[in-house]
Amino acid sequence: MLRSKNPTLLVCLAFVVSVFFAGAARGEQSEDLSQKNIKTSQVSTLAGSKDLRPKAITKVKPAAMPWSCAYPCAPRGITKVMPAYGVPYATGVQPTDCVLPTARVGQWDVSGGILFARLRGKIAWPRYPWGGAGWGGWWGWSDGTNLNDGLQLPGHMAVPTWSVKYQFRPHWALRYSGLGFEANGGGQPSDYLMFGNWQQFSGFGQSVQSKYQHGYHRLGLLYDAMNTCKSSVKVFADWVHADDRIEVASCISCGQNSVFSKSTDAAISGIEFQKCIKTAANGGALSWDCKAGAIFLDDVVGWDVQAGAQYAIPLNCGRSGYIKGGYRLVELKKSQNDYLLNNAVEGGFMEFGFIF
Repeated sequence: MLRSKNPTLLVCLAFVVSVFFAGAARGEQSEDLSQKNIKTSQVSTLAGSKDLRPKAITKVKPAAMPWSCAYPCAPRGITKVMPAYGVPYATGVQPTDCVLPTARVGQWDVSGGILFARLRGKIAWPRYPWGGAGWGGWWGWSDGTNLNDGLQLPGHMAVPTWSVKYQFRPHWALRYSGLGFEANGGGQPSDYLMFGNWQQFSGFGQSVQSKYQHGYHRLGLLYDAMNTCKSSVKVFADWVHADDRIEVASCISCGQNSVFSKSTDAAISGIEFQKCIKTAANGGALSWDCKAGAIFLDDVVGWDVQAGAQYAIPLNCGRSGYIKGGYRLVELKKSQNDYLLNNAVEGGFMEFGFIF
């Protein structure tokens, strides 16, 4: 009896074990199939998503970078994607702050323009004719003859101006600037005129012909006392050289002309101020531009004052172009024992320049 029961138990035990392993294998197979189905559904979902669908690169946004006062150059070599150096000039991208154009070390700032000037002044040569210095002559000629009413010179003219600056240190620059003109006039003076070493005399009804040549030159140093992205304050000290030549001929001078020719060497010192107002989408900057200087030494008193605005456009790699406009006054007064000369040009101006 015991022997007959043992095979039956073994057969039952074997059946149970086989069923157990078959169920486990079937569970692992169903689990593998479910994982595969999940992965397949995820891939199909990602493939069907509109936002994550791969597409061609049409526009690459530049990487964010801190704003700088200088415009750096793009790296050399051929690149398919524009680097972040073009941030100030990219379409639709505006700089975060207003930036003034500034010449870097080794760069030039060259400009030229026109001063739509009004000429005024007077000359007394000789200073004290005939009557002596005590009461200024019979007719008070020691006060001088008016350049417009007396010498019949034109009251308005277009005067060319120029300026060249070289930045040789981060805060130091060397600059040369100037202006010059030649004015011709003629007619009947509105008052008595005495002019020249021979005390050439002209009265009412007597015509005169005159020519005035004037040159004004400045050469000196410019120092950046304060320079930021938005504003700058500069101080300057220049040597001033002025040439004046006046030639007058009257109908009673027997064909002999009286020529006044003098040069002046003086100094000027002053301050310049620039303040950025607004920045355009193309990187252009609109700013105030004001200058003021006092002229002294060599018996000269005068000033050179300018107030206006500037609009600058960045070009590439630190280079820029600009246009200026405003009002300017340049006046010189020189008095000595033998002569007195006072001349001034003032009016609106327009100027074009490049930094390269």
